[in-house]
Amino acid sequence: MATEFQFFPGLGYTLGIRNDTDRSATLTTALEECKLLVARVGASPLDDFATSCYSFCAILHAAREQGLWAVWASTFPFAMQLRLFRHFVPLSVVLLASSDALLITGAFYQLLSASEIGVPIVLRVSSFTVQFSAGLAVAAVTAMVSVGLYGHQSFVDFRLLLSKIAVASMLVLMLVYLSAAYWREGLGDLPDFPLKATLIWLVCVSVTRGTFSVTLGRGLLKRRVLVLGNGAQAARIAKLVETGANEHFVPISFIGTPGERLSLRFDPVDRSVSAPGALTDDALTEMVYRLGASEIVVATDDRRGLPVRQLLHSKLAGIKVIDFLDFWERETRTVDIEALKPSWLFYSDGFRCGPLDELLKRAFDIAVSLGLLLLTLPVLVVTACLIKLESPGPIFYHQVRVGLHGQVFTILKFRSMRVDAETDGRPRWASERDPRVTRIGAIIRKLRVDELAQIFNVLRGDMSFVGPRPERPFFVAELAQTIPYYSERHWVRPGITGWAQVNYPYGASMEDAWIKLTYDLYYVKNRSIFLDFMILLQTTRVIFWNYGAR
Repeated sequence: MATEFQFFPGLGYTLGIRNDTDRSATLTTALEECKLLVARVGASPLDDFATSCYSFCAILHAAREQGLWAVWASTFPFAMQLRLFRHFVPLSVVLLASSDALLITGAFYQLLSASEIGVPIVLRVSSFTVQFSAGLAVAAVTAMVSVGLYGHQSFVDFRLLLSKIAVASMLVLMLVYLSAAYWREGLGDLPDFPLKATLIWLVCVSVTRGTFSVTLGRGLLKRRVLVLGNGAQAARIAKLVETGANEHFVPISFIGTPGERLSLRFDPVDRSVSAPGALTDDALTEMVYRLGASEIVVATDDRRGLPVRQLLHSKLAGIKVIDFLDFWERETRTVDIEALKPSWLFYSDGFRCGPLDELLKRAFDIAVSLGLLLLTLPVLVVTACLIKLESPGPIFYHQVRVGLHGQVFTILKFRSMRVDAETDGRPRWASERDPRVTRIGAIIRKLRVDELAQIFNVLRGDMSFVGPRPERPFFVAELAQTIPYYSERHWVRPGITGWAQVNYPYGASMEDAWIKLTYDLYYVKNRSIFLDFMILLQTTRVIFWNYGAR
């Protein structure tokens, strides 16, 4: 039975069969069953290709009999996080968005195909109906992203999911209506198309959400990881599972190292912490195969007890070995400041900011700012009138903030507080139900309208549309003394919205500033036009659901 093993190296470890006789007997039994199955459907005699197929089936059979589907799957690992234009995107989100786009495109095409009058182009592969259906599907998926239908919370909170679908359905209905009105000649006479298309969209979304809820519930899209370490860094990985903040990986084992202080207290997953120094040269590799892990996360607080030889053998065996900081960045899309070392910043991928990147960034800022200014001009005028009518004082509020390279500039905002908000001259963060906020100010702060005046700061070059929020010099001096690497956020222009703003609520304390810095450093490291566009879409979600406004 040597033929079977040359196609799948490491098979003995994967199936958990330690004895050669047992392995051969198990595969032989599975192979015989495959032969009987083929014989029943009238298959031809076996050849070399068929033998390989039987070997594959034998693996499936043995894995099923031993309850090791996840273990078998680890032999053929695929990334649960994709890096698109430097930004980490969960595979589940990519699959769900692709499924939505394809299903909606097919449904719209089916609805329009009966009345198609367009002329096929591009070697008869494309037509007006196909192009229109695909474009409308992409627009619908974009609207779904903007209301947060691809977030993890949408799968765990049914009421939130229904509310987001309701808002998205209105956006889709508006998109379909405007598109049908603009391309009326190509679509022909379809007076009820917008309503039918929206109902079809609703059916498609229900089907994909139902399917993915079952898939995610069974953990089919989760990476199985083996964590090397049981100290503070390993405890933070375990906490991601305990708090439900993780949906992309399962830590199946935590392995201690010599001299490391035990910090794991809870047991939300199946863990087996080995005794320090108990690993032989190949024990770690065998454990990975036996438990079905797809990678090893090195999360030791003290690297002096690191089992270097065992890790080297695992790497040579084709097992992925990843550092804690890289793992944390990939899974949380933040930078862990507590474990951060300058060497990681030196050698890790990121911080690309060439002349072309700066030119594209500036063009993006100007285009988005001018477009938003034209769209919201009536809102700006009405807001200015209401502020002037409600209370005496200026319409705009000027305040000094820290910008690029630590240079100060004057930020422009619609005034939302009383004129005497800081009569003592001491800066202070805004609090919930702050008594200094006026009635009109409370409304424009909830809707983020007070921030729209900063469009002029963007056009002037003081700010970018997307970037870390600028803080006042008083707070910057205080935070830079307490929080490490805080000044590094000033290597990019501050923004009206940012990665921290769409992922974390309003910050009004030292702890909030620490957490928001983890998002800001991720943005500084991985910034791109793609990430800016994603932040722009998610800002719409923040405004819709009033996330963190004060």
